[in-house]
Amino acid sequence: MIQNLWIFCSIFLIISIMIHNPKSQGMGGQNQILNGTRSAEETLNKVTWTLITIFFSLTIYLATLSKLD
Repeated sequence: MIQNLWIFCSIFLIISIMIHNPKSQGMGGQNQILNGTRSAEETLNKVTWTLITIFFSLTIYLATLSKLD
């Protein structure tokens, strides 16, 4: 069950990283014309960081479980 969640998280983490805008300058970049683009990028950043946190937490948890077995 946990391993399936780990695989699911890793697949969606790869997808979320792949769809990021490579030309985005972050906080110091040019002002974007459309606020929708900025909002979508901020939401994607939050989702990506959440997936990263879940992925690394599950990785540590699964590693400790395998050490105990």
